[in-house]
Amino acid sequence: MQNPSFVAVDIGKDSLHIQTSSLAFETTSGPAGLRKLLAYLRKEEDPLVVCEATGGYERPLLEALAKAKIAYCLINPARLRAFAVSEGIKAKTDRIDARVILRFAQEKKLTPSLPLSPAQRLLADLLDRRSHLSDQIAREKNRLQKASKATATFIRRMIAFAQRQLQTLDRAIRLHLSKQPQLSAQARELISVQGVGEVTAWTILAYLPEIATLGRNQLVALAGVAPFNRDSCQTNRKRRILGGRAKVRRCLYMAAHTAATHNPVIRPYVQGLLARGKPYKCAIVAAMRKLLIHLQSKLKNLTNIPLAA
Repeated sequence: MQNPSFVAVDIGKDSLHIQTSSLAFETTSGPAGLRKLLAYLRKEEDPLVVCEATGGYERPLLEALAKAKIAYCLINPARLRAFAVSEGIKAKTDRIDARVILRFAQEKKLTPSLPLSPAQRLLADLLDRRSHLSDQIAREKNRLQKASKATATFIRRMIAFAQRQLQTLDRAIRLHLSKQPQLSAQARELISVQGVGEVTAWTILAYLPEIATLGRNQLVALAGVAPFNRDSCQTNRKRRILGGRAKVRRCLYMAAHTAATHNPVIRPYVQGLLARGKPYKCAIVAAMRKLLIHLQSKLKNLTNIPLAA
């Protein structure tokens, strides 16, 4: 896609605001509105729909675009807001947001995102729900520590119910993968690395579909484990990791902890860093990077099994 025709879409709960270089219009976010938008896009030459993540409201639009084989680019809302501030745009309405999205796409020359396959999308949905249940269990356990006898029984019942739901959800994920030979093979390849469990493998396949298509530096930055310089003149501050995909980073952190104990490659690597005086967390982050790059190489070796199955 050399010179895409950018189509900015600001997504609301009930409406879509569309902005192009030549026109602007509004439609509903329901099936009728999506059909209207797709009818317009089919008349455009090389359209690239640009929208921001909205916590789930974007899903019907992205699914419709993927089904119609129309390219799209999903952008980080924080990055878009920072661009608006840098442009001196302080007001915020749906129409203004659509214009900002269009300017951002034109300035940054955005490229299409890698679309999730239906199997990957369902896996991501199941993992989202799994995360909800895990967070709920953690909150209830914290409440139980301070609960009175009158409420402790109810909290324990809630924890037991959520744990049963979590087990049922894990079985549903395994069943889903068993019906997808390509995803199943990739999951087995990832789990074969000591320190990487089922949840980490599922998370990488669902939330990091670009893993086999990116360079190493791009990959670690996208996952949020790349240390960035914070230097100015003669001041050299400590490098820090920031940004990236938090869901992937959290799983990698736990996997690196396990690998630092059991993995025959990661364990001496971490011990060597600690022997040189590196703080434990710095060593673990370095192990996360090394582990992620190794996982990427294993998936790339599956030459007969493309990632976006």
